Amino acid sequence: MIPNIRTTAARFAALLVLAALLGAGVQVAVAAENTLNVGIGVLQSLSCSEYGKDPTLSATVFPDVGGTIIAQHRYTHFSPLVSLDSDGNVIPWLAESYEISEDCRSITFHLRDGVKFADGKPLNASVVKFNLDRILTYGWNEKFSWSAAVKDYESTEIVDENTVKIHLKEGGLDALNGLCFSPVLGFFISPWDVEPEWDIKGTLREEKKYNGLGPYYVEENESVQKQKLVLIRRNSWYDELDFHKPTIDKIVFTVISDPQTRLAALEKGDIDYISRYWNPSWDSLSGLEGNSKISIVTRPDTSMKLLATAWWKEPFNGTDGMKLRKAMNYALDREEIAKGGFNGYAVPATDSMYLSPLLPGVIDCCHKGYDYDIEKAKELLAESGWKDTDGDGILDKDGKPLELKFIVCSTDNSDCNWQRDSALIIQSQLEKIGINVQIQSMESGVRQDAIKKGDYDLRFWWSYPRSTADSQSLVNDFCTGNDTERAYENENETLDAIIKDAESAVDEDERQQFICQACQILYDEAAIIPLVYPKEYALVSSRVKNFQFGAYDALDRLEECMIEN
Repeated sequence: MIPNIRTTAARFAALLVLAALLGAGVQVAVAAENTLNVGIGVLQSLSCSEYGKDPTLSATVFPDVGGTIIAQHRYTHFSPLVSLDSDGNVIPWLAESYEISEDCRSITFHLRDGVKFADGKPLNASVVKFNLDRILTYGWNEKFSWSAAVKDYESTEIVDENTVKIHLKEGGLDALNGLCFSPVLGFFISPWDVEPEWDIKGTLREEKKYNGLGPYYVEENESVQKQKLVLIRRNSWYDELDFHKPTIDKIVFTVISDPQTRLAALEKGDIDYISRYWNPSWDSLSGLEGNSKISIVTRPDTSMKLLATAWWKEPFNGTDGMKLRKAMNYALDREEIAKGGFNGYAVPATDSMYLSPLLPGVIDCCHKGYDYDIEKAKELLAESGWKDTDGDGILDKDGKPLELKFIVCSTDNSDCNWQRDSALIIQSQLEKIGINVQIQSMESGVRQDAIKKGDYDLRFWWSYPRSTADSQSLVNDFCTGNDTERAYENENETLDAIIKDAESAVDEDERQQFICQACQILYDEAAIIPLVYPKEYALVSSRVKNFQFGAYDALDRLEECMIEN
């Protein structure tokens, strides 16, 4: 009997030690029952390449201690006040509910009961205030100085233990959405974990680097800097509150820098998923169709690929320039661009001049676009004085041929490959109506410099995804930068003011009226040349079930997938 008593006592003692460790916030690894292996291109963001950096500080401004906005912190710390559902609608998260004041200059958040950090310390109003002040006025204010969330933030008021009120300088109906523009605004840390405690400029203590609100921690013994990141599930408030409970015990991010090697690893079964941030190009997908080991999960995107013109100079300025832009809109066969430039994984953008009808709350007045009508294109060109006087097939006016310099990105990656293929199709289509398009391929940085200098006639551009509020999207593309960087500004310069009125509106009917006015200008003046809406896609192993798109790739909740063995 004595050995049994000793064994029982030893087991009881071990349980006491385990309970003590958990109570102290020490991470105890549990044998992983299911693992999701993810292929990525690089295990660092900005200037940071080490695990455990402080996510409430920008790595570019605080290179020694600042954190990243990808991979680990999304799982160890990310728990925002509000988030976005897959369609881009704002939904409660840490805040169970919220109210916006009539003047839209304050938002009151009622915190969810039972939310705790990994070490058991509770989330309360004081903790929320500490983090918002730290992130928005110190840690990321310089990096995100352009964002509405940073520019508009004034202060956070503690109403009671579970209620905070955020005060804004100007506000607006889209202010709430502005709190969702980046995961950074949900990377909360415990104010007891900085030195000095509760100092928004304090330094995060090394031993507390994974003490976040997220359901995972980094297993450093298995991880390899710049090569592999291993996340292990821990007990968290998500389990206790039965709120978006994780189903994956272990997530492994493995660096496979070469896109083709990454794709081969998925086909071999070495990885289960390629992070959408590092998706292969559209032309890679045809070879995967019909592969029973891989699922290509798709959905229509709301981000539009488009052509921006040098609208402020010849041949695009004035009344004749407007007719030229309209002619080009009519001349493009977008079905061909969708097939040739995006391997069929795109939808022609003929139903809008900028805002997709799939965006949350977009109103019908913005659903106007240009269909393919090559005869109408030729009529408009003739009306504006363009003729082929020398019979060479290229239109001319006042002794000048209609030649356009088209700058495209030459870098060999998924962000640029579509530009090369689509540009060739556009060149061919515009040649049919007498426009000579000269394509110039440039490395991304050189191309951006050319845009700033205005050294182009045509350039590819794209609207913002569903994660960005309509008014903020319009502001970003039509109200910021100099003339050469803006997608368009109309001749009497009213578009800028109308969009800014929409951004600051506090009445929904008034806001819709301003957005309708902006959409009407974009349509009437053929301000830009819409092309297609590419489809969002994810490549996952057929073993992975329940994959769901987030409003953007960082919001894909991989931890809620299921693995079939």
